[in-house]
Amino acid sequence: MYLFIYTKSDLNIPTLIMEAIIVDMIDTCHNHNGLNMVIVGDRYLENVKKRSERHSTISFATTSAASAMIKKGGKASVIHFGANTKWASKCPVYFFPLVLPSEMTELSFLSQIILKRRFNLWIEKATKILSANDWTFSNLQNAYPNLTSKIQLVNLPVTTPIQLDWSVIAETKAHLTNGNNYFLIFAPLARLVAILKEFSVFKKWQQTTMNLVVVLENKQQVEKAMALIQGYKFKQDIVLHTIDEVCLDWLAASYVVLWEGIAASKTTWIENAIQYDIPLLFDKQIKLPATWLKVGEVFSFSEHQALSNHFKLYYKDEVYRQASARVGKQWLISLNEEQRKQELFNKIVLSHII
Repeated sequence: MYLFIYTKSDLNIPTLIMEAIIVDMIDTCHNHNGLNMVIVGDRYLENVKKRSERHSTISFATTSAASAMIKKGGKASVIHFGANTKWASKCPVYFFPLVLPSEMTELSFLSQIILKRRFNLWIEKATKILSANDWTFSNLQNAYPNLTSKIQLVNLPVTTPIQLDWSVIAETKAHLTNGNNYFLIFAPLARLVAILKEFSVFKKWQQTTMNLVVVLENKQQVEKAMALIQGYKFKQDIVLHTIDEVCLDWLAASYVVLWEGIAASKTTWIENAIQYDIPLLFDKQIKLPATWLKVGEVFSFSEHQALSNHFKLYYKDEVYRQASARVGKQWLISLNEEQRKQELFNKIVLSHII
């Protein structure tokens, strides 16, 4: 039995997130009797390559080589994250969408229409539609209420991220903010000016070297943001990056992580930040599922002085900051306990695939 995992995707999925999902699949499925996992793509993800070295049942192939393997016969299935799978047309195909087209707001109107059509085609042709957690599961059910029977919630275990010692954290801060502490915020470009005003209130309240690292969708947004911060009084303390540049050590080295322009596709990073003992703040407009409301502090970022008051609170009260981080840790412990009570990925999904 072959399980082909196709690493190419036409959806805007950060490499770090796709790597994490595939690594979770490898760790969960590699020891299933008679199962050979084949990672398919013209380029291979570094962390996936490193993890596969531990397991003799995992190999790599180009799309043409994978197609040839399928044509030779034998039982096979394919998991993809949003791509053309004509090379695997003779076997069951499982679609694992990590992001919905509606979340890709940086695309032009025409590009969004084209992508939505392709997404619907992937949905229609899929044997099953897989979701990694109840947040993506509910989003898919709401978006495709007539296909709920095809949508399958899988329970990949929450993997512990790479442990980083103090020297790595110090090096990360030195590279990112010249050694200064920083608030890390995922936010839409349209909210940048309002966020900077709130950060100014905080900086005027307390003369501090605290930085604000803002993560935007793409290079075009970063360029527009650079123009917006020209003349900003605390410009030297603002760092702008794209979402594709985010690294795990950025999460681990942050003082607090704020999630405003974020979707269910980034849940892996949320779980990673929790495991690094970082407090999390969520904008109420994200509309978290009920099961995610205890993952961190939830409030309206757009409310006047709400952000600046939270910047102040977390900066001046280390005990409160640590207590907030423990809230997320307790939530994650409860999630792990709940998942252990349920069937794991190889029991729920592989029973259908194999």
